[in-house]
Amino acid sequence: MPTSLTRNNRRGFTLVEILIVLSIVGVLASVMLPRISFYFEPSSAVLQRAIEEAADLALSGTPVRLSVKSSSVSTKRGVIFAEALRQKEVPEDSLSAFLGTDKMKPVVLEWQNVKMKNLPEDEGWRFEPEIIYFYSDGSCSPAKISQAGKNISEREADQYILTVTGYCMKVEKNTY
Repeated sequence: MPTSLTRNNRRGFTLVEILIVLSIVGVLASVMLPRISFYFEPSSAVLQRAIEEAADLALSGTPVRLSVKSSSVSTKRGVIFAEALRQKEVPEDSLSAFLGTDKMKPVVLEWQNVKMKNLPEDEGWRFEPEIIYFYSDGSCSPAKISQAGKNISEREADQYILTVTGYCMKVEKNTY
């Protein structure tokens, strides 16, 4: 038997072996790539999660309001921030003389910033009316919400309608 045909002298891989290895690498890449790649979430999904989180907080008994804080006076667009109506204790000295008793502990309600993990962090948001209230019965004030990124005109901004029930839907733009 010639020595070139023996198994021990063979160098390299067959086409079948290469195809099997490539197919295994392809399957592993298709499973792992979505887990390690950057995920872009549309602003409508982030907005809906923020509205649901504010409604959940309000259902727990703490009224919540969302508003927009703009970086400049000339525009009504800015970043969304949340506030909750919470109790603030007043120093006893300030009201005890007025009330005529030292036994009462006066309590005042005040809007305080609240940390919400689902608030959109990008700028360009606008509310009409300027404040959206969420109530303890699960309802909220209806509003028109729009979001425009940099170099996007008011006409091209994404528009959303927030209903009393907390449902937020995107308004399709007219194409005519």
